Amino acid sequence: MKKKNSIIFIFIILFLSLTVHSKSLKNNYFIETYILYEKSKKELRKEHFDNTIFILEKIKKNNITNFNNDKILMHLIYAYYKNLDFNMAQKNIEEFIYYYPNHPNLDYVIYIQCLISMTLDKNIFFKILPIDYHKNDLNHAIHSFFQLKYFIYQYPKSRYLVNAKKDLIYLKNRLSEYDLEILKFYFLHKKYIAVINRGDEIIQKYSETPAARKALVYIEKSYNALKIFDTAKKISKIILLNKVQET
Repeated sequence: MKKKNSIIFIFIILFLSLTVHSKSLKNNYFIETYILYEKSKKELRKEHFDNTIFILEKIKKNNITNFNNDKILMHLIYAYYKNLDFNMAQKNIEEFIYYYPNHPNLDYVIYIQCLISMTLDKNIFFKILPIDYHKNDLNHAIHSFFQLKYFIYQYPKSRYLVNAKKDLIYLKNRLSEYDLEILKFYFLHKKYIAVINRGDEIIQKYSETPAARKALVYIEKSYNALKIFDTAKKISKIILLNKVQET
């Protein structure tokens, strides 16, 4: 009986010893992770994005306790975005949305996603090549336009709402200028019906943009070219009221 009690006692001692050791390891890990995390925040503030990414990825890989996992993902998203690594930024955005669909800062993550599309539209190569920006491919511009419209609708109280609205105005101007270039092409080739149709479309979609007002000039000239003078005069009055100048 004594022997049995001794064995039980030894097992209890071993169990307690392992428990204490395990807690000690977790505490040490937590401290190390906290130190690394604070270091990553300092690197991020200094805009040392490569260093930030290296530290945060190291934490993420070994983050067995899920220490500040949501914040780590948010910092990684921003660092990758600023580092122009949009694939990795998008990967972390998708991970964040999957694990935290109701997170209070989800609007921030979605807004960064919009900014990525806008940055892809402003392809850095076009800054050094002699190409008119408004003539570039529109895929990313259209995508970011609808992303921003969704963002504004979905997060009307977001702290990023003002910036999102400014971005949307910029994109409306971008898209309307593209359509205006097509209208000018039609006018140059005397396709006056096409000019009128395209002009009406610009006015309906982007009524508040400078391109919409410029389109009126080409619409008036097209009606004159088609000898539809009554309508041309009506358009002329609208042009005078808006003080539109052809460019």
